[in-house]
Amino acid sequence: MHHISEVRIQNFKSISDGFFPLSHYTPLVGYNNVGKTNIIRAVGWIIKRSSLSAEDFHRADQPVVVEAEISGITGEVLNAIGDAHRGRIEPLVVDDRIRIRRIQTTPGQTAAAIRFEVLRRENGQNEWAVNPAGIDPAIGALFPDPIFIGAMENATEDVAKFGSGTTIGKLLKEIMTPVIDRHSPAVAAALQDIEQRLSANAAEKDETLVDLDGRIQGELSKLFPGVSAKTHIPVPEFADFMKLATIRIFEEGYENPDGRDASSFGHGAQRSIQIALVKCLAEVRRAGGGNAGRTTLLLIDEPELYLHPQAVEVVRAALSRLAGDGYQVVITTHSANMISRSDAPSALLIRRTAADGTKCNARIKDAVKNAIHDADHQSDALFALSNSSKILFSERVGITEGKTERTILPAIFQEEFGLTPDEDKIGLVDIGGTPNIPDTMKVLNAMGVPCKAIVDLDFAFRIAPIKALLDREHADLASCKVVLAELRDDGHIGLDAEGLPMKHNGAPAAAAFELLAMHHAAMPCIVRLHEELKALGVWMWTKGAIEAHLGIAKTGAAQRAFMDGLADDDYRAAIPDYQSVRDAMAWLRA
Repeated sequence: MHHISEVRIQNFKSISDGFFPLSHYTPLVGYNNVGKTNIIRAVGWIIKRSSLSAEDFHRADQPVVVEAEISGITGEVLNAIGDAHRGRIEPLVVDDRIRIRRIQTTPGQTAAAIRFEVLRRENGQNEWAVNPAGIDPAIGALFPDPIFIGAMENATEDVAKFGSGTTIGKLLKEIMTPVIDRHSPAVAAALQDIEQRLSANAAEKDETLVDLDGRIQGELSKLFPGVSAKTHIPVPEFADFMKLATIRIFEEGYENPDGRDASSFGHGAQRSIQIALVKCLAEVRRAGGGNAGRTTLLLIDEPELYLHPQAVEVVRAALSRLAGDGYQVVITTHSANMISRSDAPSALLIRRTAADGTKCNARIKDAVKNAIHDADHQSDALFALSNSSKILFSERVGITEGKTERTILPAIFQEEFGLTPDEDKIGLVDIGGTPNIPDTMKVLNAMGVPCKAIVDLDFAFRIAPIKALLDREHADLASCKVVLAELRDDGHIGLDAEGLPMKHNGAPAAAAFELLAMHHAAMPCIVRLHEELKALGVWMWTKGAIEAHLGIAKTGAAQRAFMDGLADDDYRAAIPDYQSVRDAMAWLRA
């Protein structure tokens, strides 16, 4: 399906000049008040114009300009919108794409005066054409009126009152024609007798109204001779009854033959009804063939608001299914549950500064392509990052290697600083193994997300040289390998063909690195390697792994016992090297 693939917004609310790539399903992620809602409102405005007020302008002395690229306008799409609209759009399409923009020069400008322009190629040059004949209705054939659901809007109003802009109004409008065709003749016949008693010149007009007509005529003839006036009460048509339509809610255990108004339910129930109606609207349009050649923008501010986590997943799955099937979905969200692994690469990380206004960082999928040139490594990094959607909800990211770090570090962090990493806007994430850490850091840097990693000692030997973080011929690595060879010759460890530890006599390779870290000849080398990696944003445990610093085993029971005793001063004093772990947390926070 065709969709808006990118939008540039200038001078709209918090957005000074921002470029935002969009997909069929685009979550907008960011902290409060960064301008996420402003983006979806601007996207809706380019499709359905309205006069913007002064508060909609970033600067009142400059115009609001929203420019969009519509992609996927194939011959099939053009055939579906009819010959008249096709004739206006087809000459403007280049590579299945068309560029449009809408401009309002001053606050309060009338809707009719707002310029709508289309990029047209003439004589080898691209020129903006102002309102080519019939282009606005033709674009409307591609994109009907957007559906916008605000985060804090009154859900009761949206689901219970008929109106052109409400969800219930849009839903009933879709089904109104066949209902009117079936029932309006019977309603008209039933009202015919009433009409004969209420209309101005009815032969059987109600006697009270006839008496009133006489009184009015008597007074009017004194002022304007020859002019008469009669009361006239029009009888509504069937379509007028539809405008009184609403939703009544029936709940098991609450016996009420007439049902209950949506306003009598909590916000969660109201939001659920609202989303259910949106899904119903989509199904009705699809069943009626209303999506042929058309894509409806579904713009929702925090769809997860007021919903239970399980309900959030239901809503996410429903919106994801709608995307690309006649709908383009753009949402704002504060919930990682609204972003699946397949959605994460296209999510937009929104940031705002006083100097630049609202901007978006590079998407994960774009950052991966720019930061990593090998296709296989791109795939690995994309998979790892897509499974760590928490990175989208943090200002800084700490990449951890093992289960112990993921379990224990948040507790140590809170003990040291009085707040959790999440409260400090640091996301601790696991990206599926140390080989992915350097590539992940490249991608996060390309996304503009500050990041650091915490790794075991073996990282310096197995990963850092391969990823060019350390020279393969690094003198300290060579010196440590000499020590490892001595330990092997003494029968303490086993080494592989590359001279690196491997499992030996039932002991894991990690045990060999801990022995290396305790060797007097290796200690200075490891400290220098630690400092060199730290300058690159990687903290390496100098004793081999965090467990060696804390003096605990690599078991869940040991981790739980550690966290239980962490608040005790005597317990902390007995930890072999707690200071190094505290230093790591201070470095992570710096």
